[in-house]
Amino acid sequence: MALLLTEPALAHVDVRPRLVELGSATALRVELPRLRAGDAPVRLEVAGDGVTQLAGELHRVVGGETRWNVRIRVSRSAPQGEVPLVLRALFADGESVEVDSSIVVVPPAEEPGDGFPWVGVSIGVALALSLALGALVLARRRA
Repeated sequence: MALLLTEPALAHVDVRPRLVELGSATALRVELPRLRAGDAPVRLEVAGDGVTQLAGELHRVVGGETRWNVRIRVSRSAPQGEVPLVLRALFADGESVEVDSSIVVVPPAEEPGDGFPWVGVSIGVALALSLALGALVLARRRA
C-alpha cells in the first residue's frame, strides 16, 4: 500500500560541481526535487566511498524543490573517477528519503613549486648574465 501512495520525483537531482579534487574540501550545490508530500527536508546528509561531509545547510526552498550548500572532503584513499553518492534527506518527523547521485574525483592539481624548477633556472640565468657582463667589461679594458 505504501508503494502505491508514493509519487515519483518529476524533477532531477543536480550536484555541482561534478568534478572534485582528491584531498581537498569542496563546496557543493545540491538541488533536490520534492521527495514526498508535505514539508521540505530539514537536513541533508551526503555519503560515498571516501567522502566526508564537513557541513551542510538548507540554502532555500523554491516550490517543492530544495537547494543545499554542502561542504565535503574526498580522502586521498578514495577511488578516482566516478564515485556514487547517497543523498539522504531527513524530515522533521524522523523519516528520510535517499537519492542516488555521483561526483567525478580527479587527482589534485600540482602545487606551483612541484613542476618546473623556476627558482633554480632564474638563479642560473642571473649568474650566466653576470659572468657574460664581467667578461665583456674585461674584454673592453684590454682593447
